[in-house]
Amino acid sequence: MYSARCTLPGAAGETGDGHAAGALLRGWRKRALLTQEQLAEKAGLNVRTVRRLESGGLQPRSRSVLLIAQALGLCGEEREQLAAAARGAPAAPADEPAVSPIVPRQLPAGLAALAGREHELTIVENAHRAEPAPVVAIDGMAGTGKTALAVHVAHRLAPGFPDGQLYVDLRGHTPGTAPVEPAEALARMARALGVPRADVPDQLDDRAALYRSVLARRRVLVVLDDAADEDQIQPLLPAGPGCRVIVTSRRRLGGLGDVRALSLDVLPPAAAVALFAEVAGRERVAGAPRGELHEVVARCGALPLAVRIAAERLRARPTWRVRDLLDRLAGDRLAALKAGRHDVAAALDRSYDRLPADLRRAYRLLGARTGAGANVDPRTAATLLGTSAPHAERLLERLLDAHLLREAAPGRYLFHDLVRDHACRASRVA
Repeated sequence: MYSARCTLPGAAGETGDGHAAGALLRGWRKRALLTQEQLAEKAGLNVRTVRRLESGGLQPRSRSVLLIAQALGLCGEEREQLAAAARGAPAAPADEPAVSPIVPRQLPAGLAALAGREHELTIVENAHRAEPAPVVAIDGMAGTGKTALAVHVAHRLAPGFPDGQLYVDLRGHTPGTAPVEPAEALARMARALGVPRADVPDQLDDRAALYRSVLARRRVLVVLDDAADEDQIQPLLPAGPGCRVIVTSRRRLGGLGDVRALSLDVLPPAAAVALFAEVAGRERVAGAPRGELHEVVARCGALPLAVRIAAERLRARPTWRVRDLLDRLAGDRLAALKAGRHDVAAALDRSYDRLPADLRRAYRLLGARTGAGANVDPRTAATLLGTSAPHAERLLERLLDAHLLREAAPGRYLFHDLVRDHACRASRVA
């Protein structure tokens, strides 16, 4: 690697007004065996811009310098030398520390262990070892633990991504807040990667191009949490072969190219009991009959969020036995499954509120008019909704894609117990 005091072909005697930067650029381009056209394509710049930069006829902007440095694979002292020349300042002496690219480490804290998700964890890890690796999209109903799985596996994969890990909460289902616009998400990620705020373009397409250019030669893991839909995600996908992406959403995502979709269901009974005991504390459940523990998780629908809330309530009430918790879950389960900021009903509210009006109506009516555990076909749904069977089937499929219905068999649909409780509650207040 050239040092910060090296002299490249054409650099001698050229100073200021872009000439020094142009000479450096020309020398490094030739070293990389690239034509001006090829460099322009790799950097996402117009070829006329590259020609004028090399001739000294254009003062380089910091954004252009960043894109060119990425395209040429410059780092450390070479990158700083080019940036200093572009500013018209002398390069830093070789004995001063080089300026390194920013390495973001944005992953939130994760769970130490994921009860009952070992199989899903293996699927995600194996997908990211494939070449070329697909986007892994984790979907599922509210409360299945999508974020917990994504963050947990991201921490395990992080050592393989030395250039950093990006995390963006896209707020697809955050109450009282609109989903994050793709342009805003791109601006945040660009700044996290070292792009000055003033150099982030205004237009969505330009921001996406800059983002892809910055990541082109980096190995970065990107976690996009709580996506609203495909349109929000598409501009945020890097193109570099060294980058990997994990997306979570309450909707099934299609149309993203090479996607490995993983739908999270509720936990198996044994895993749900293990999760309940882990959160409540094994000493709190040590004397409880096994049947009572299974009944608790059954009344929670084996939904991880509900199981955790029930366990937290037991742990917070030292005088309670498991039987006392069961008594509370025998009535209004949604009212009982609330602890601090964790609330099953509120989580389902956020899914319901994002539905268009026709789906909200179908959700309420189907929930109120079908019995617990009963499934429904399009013909029956058409009668309940007062519409045609083909239209009823389209509504059912859309609720299925939003994970507010489950598929019992081809053409047969049913509610998860807690979702049905929520739909009935929504029908009473509509």
